[in-house]
Amino acid sequence: MSTPRPHDARSVLLVLTLFVIMTGTLAAQSASESGHSFGDGKANRPTPFASVDPQLQAIQIQADYSAKFQHGNETVRLLRGNCQIVQGSKRWMAPAAVLWELPDSGSSQKQYQVYLEASSEYSVTAETAARRTHEPLLLIDLESNMGLEHLGPEPTILPGASQDPVYLRASDKRNAESRPIRQAQYTLEVPGQSLPMLPAPQERIRQHVRISPKFLGGHIEAKGEVNEGSVPAEYVITITGGVNIVVDNVPLQIGNGQTVLSLVDLTADRAVIWTDANHVGDQGEFDIDQETPFQVYLEGSIVIRQGGNDIRASHAYYDLKNHRGLSMNTEIRSVLPDLQGTLRLRAAEVRQNSENSFHAKDAFLTTSEFGKPQWRAQASDVYIDKRYFGNENQINPVTGKPEGGMFFATSLNNVIYLGDVPVFAAPYLAGPAEDPHIPIRKLDVGYSGMFGATIESAWDLKTILGTDLPPSVDWQLLADWRSARGPGVGSRGLFELETDLFGMPTRHVGWGELYYTNDHGRDNLGYQRRDLPIFNDNRGMIVFRDRTDIGENTWLQFEAGHVFNDDRNFYEQYFERAWDTQKDLENVIVLNHQVDNLTASLQGSVVSNDFNDQTSWLPKADLTLLGQPLFGSPVIWSQHSSIGYGILNQAAPPPNPAQDPFTPLPYFADVEGAVMQTRHELSIPFAVGPVNFVPYALGEVAHWEENLNGDAMSRVYGKAGIRASVEFAKYMPEVQSRLLGLNGLAHKVTYDLDYSYARADGDLDEIAQYNQFDENAQERFRERLLPVEFGLPALPAQFDPRYYAVRTGAGSTVTAPYHELVGNMHSLWLGMHHRWQTKVGPPEAERIVDWMELDLGATIFPEADRDNFGETFGLVNGRYALHVSPRTTFLANGITDFFSGGQNVWDVGVLHQRGGRGSAYLGYRNVEVGPIDSKLITGSFSYVMSPNLYVMTAAAQFDIAEGIDRGESVTVTRIGENFLLHLGLGYDRSRNNVGVALSLEPKFGNFSNSSVQLNNLLGIR
Repeated sequence: MSTPRPHDARSVLLVLTLFVIMTGTLAAQSASESGHSFGDGKANRPTPFASVDPQLQAIQIQADYSAKFQHGNETVRLLRGNCQIVQGSKRWMAPAAVLWELPDSGSSQKQYQVYLEASSEYSVTAETAARRTHEPLLLIDLESNMGLEHLGPEPTILPGASQDPVYLRASDKRNAESRPIRQAQYTLEVPGQSLPMLPAPQERIRQHVRISPKFLGGHIEAKGEVNEGSVPAEYVITITGGVNIVVDNVPLQIGNGQTVLSLVDLTADRAVIWTDANHVGDQGEFDIDQETPFQVYLEGSIVIRQGGNDIRASHAYYDLKNHRGLSMNTEIRSVLPDLQGTLRLRAAEVRQNSENSFHAKDAFLTTSEFGKPQWRAQASDVYIDKRYFGNENQINPVTGKPEGGMFFATSLNNVIYLGDVPVFAAPYLAGPAEDPHIPIRKLDVGYSGMFGATIESAWDLKTILGTDLPPSVDWQLLADWRSARGPGVGSRGLFELETDLFGMPTRHVGWGELYYTNDHGRDNLGYQRRDLPIFNDNRGMIVFRDRTDIGENTWLQFEAGHVFNDDRNFYEQYFERAWDTQKDLENVIVLNHQVDNLTASLQGSVVSNDFNDQTSWLPKADLTLLGQPLFGSPVIWSQHSSIGYGILNQAAPPPNPAQDPFTPLPYFADVEGAVMQTRHELSIPFAVGPVNFVPYALGEVAHWEENLNGDAMSRVYGKAGIRASVEFAKYMPEVQSRLLGLNGLAHKVTYDLDYSYARADGDLDEIAQYNQFDENAQERFRERLLPVEFGLPALPAQFDPRYYAVRTGAGSTVTAPYHELVGNMHSLWLGMHHRWQTKVGPPEAERIVDWMELDLGATIFPEADRDNFGETFGLVNGRYALHVSPRTTFLANGITDFFSGGQNVWDVGVLHQRGGRGSAYLGYRNVEVGPIDSKLITGSFSYVMSPNLYVMTAAAQFDIAEGIDRGESVTVTRIGENFLLHLGLGYDRSRNNVGVALSLEPKFGNFSNSSVQLNNLLGIR
């Protein structure tokens, strides 16, 4: 071990030397190729593109749904569902397509471009008289003297289709192929000058008005007169006796910037209509457009329906052209798909000031269906207006109007009632209009032996503070109290934003959390650590993770994570699930760039806390090239090189090792220096009949400025071998069994092997593990394993994770992130993979599913004494699954070694899932490794005891080997109209902890089979 020292000139020189070698290799490779292609990473595979010769036949197009709009001087058609493009003997089929009609070039032939896109179920199919091909996407050029023939209904005129995701992807693909200069605005060319031109006029949408009696067989009294005093002349229609007014082709926004044409249905006892006299030919029916004056006054039993919206009022006035209106004693019901339910707004007065601005007075909001709601959010004033987040200057050049955006609600003098009892008040709330504005996200009340009586709550800060944040940002306040520990407060948030960076589209996705608690108790972390002292009452942590996509091929990752006061047990005690399942807390920034099969990254990192085994990289560079043909030959070259300056931190021991057992891991030490390696593999894939062979040779040169002893160390590693595989299949359509769920049977099997011989001239025991292969939770367990389970001064080699990695080949691949884990090894790996498949579903839509699965594998070690502790066979593993029905599956898997103390781990079980009603699992797990012997019976089930009323979940574990239970839990959930009430009871033997919890959770929408909340309760995925 060496002490930290200044970074001398030798270190810098070594880093620069290897970096020059790596960049030289990159330059040579780039110069030898004609260029990189964007796509799926397969070398020399161009993006699917076909050029079709001009034809005299007309081009026929057909789809379940089609929309049409103008983009500049091009006419665009958006097609969805069973799309077909036919010209002569050629046919193209796809789930979605976009067709551009190109501007007239002066020739007799019209030109078109078509983009076709596959889905998760159906590919793009191209057919000619001689062949059929399938592609994930296709871009084709077409020409025709005869123009287009649109089969089926005429396409809907829909300017909003320019924001459809299919069209956006099609435009990106088209631009990537042609690389045109994008026009910033429409311009009119004038000799000698260039002047801006007004936006192209939007094609008017014809709207049809139909007036009829309110009831079938009824009669209306209508009086019409012309007001010549207005310009243009105004026609006034007065209607009594109950009237129904229907207006079609009214634009309706459905979210994500998309607009569809819908029908508005109005009924009332009496009505007055003002419109342009030139458009009225018949009082019963006439046509208008967006520029036609049309005003209507309704009175008595008013019902207005549009899309999923239902509006009822006593009096209403609306100006269709100017988007202004007023309604009295109004109730609005709107179906919200995201909430799987209905949102109700009732107000004394609702006023529409413009197309995107509304004001409601004396209003309340609720999701309750009862006449007298069980809960309501009441406000004196509610303002709703459309706001634009991120790229707010995005203007449609055709319409001249802003695109995107969403409705935002601001409410004053707010009170939330449960029944008639006020439970929350706020003078000002703001947020997305589709948000029901419930400020509380979670409220848990309970008791446990570790924390005492507990109250845990989460609050929506956007709603409480009324912050003007984008809808894709979620910001919460955490407020907790634990009688045995103390108060806690924090904040949690997640975001997804799209912005511009240096003119390039940029997307940010991430989340963060900050938490603090004043803790005056003691930690309980499980067996032999149930009463650990706390050395600082001020405890907490911060974590932040962000990924920024810059353009198409560059992304930046940033993470910050730190536990305050180097408190080694806080994260495990308060965030146990995150400690066990999420990635480690790190302080790291990584810049990545990828071009086809070439990836480069530059990383910098700093150790988060001294009690973790971690490496600071100041900095580290990686370069990876995969599957590159060498000089156009069948030889495939792959390589991974890295260089960096690493400062390895060995975990600091706990301040009380007698109470918290600890032994430092032998492959970490406080060392630092340059770490560099370059690893290359050459392979030659070929086939002999049905058998595929891949002989390969891999070589690596690595250097560490400081190893575990503080000395410089270099290593040369080489590996050569051959991989082979062959597939067989047998089809048995005659096999039919309703009992076994068989509708035909296909047996598919793959046999594969990997024979290799590897040598390394360096001792693995001397190499410091700069690149981690375990998470902090696993390393913490290993630090306790030696003193607790073995009672030995050093871990036996057969239980050392480094040698397990060498036996399995985890570090021997060209892209292995922990290149240290290689050594002398001679092995033959054998595997076979069986799939028995059948068909399910109706005859017209059958699909193939796996009925039974069986995977087996084993490794033969010719030099067993050196490589596998004296046993020729090892790492014998298997996995089995029998899908008895779509609901029931038998499962089994395991792995074993035959040397003394080797692993013998396996489990069997049965899983039953009944969608919408519940799930159940019963299994047995056997774990035998060295001194550890565990035989667990595990059971869990969840069930809806009565529809939309109660749900029960329970789980238990019992250890047969020791004859004791390991833990139990049971939860009963009461499903109310607006809230879920959870009552839970649990016992954890490891911590000797009994817990009781009462939790209140807002309920969104109904509890049908598609409800995410219900499926989470039942454990259904």
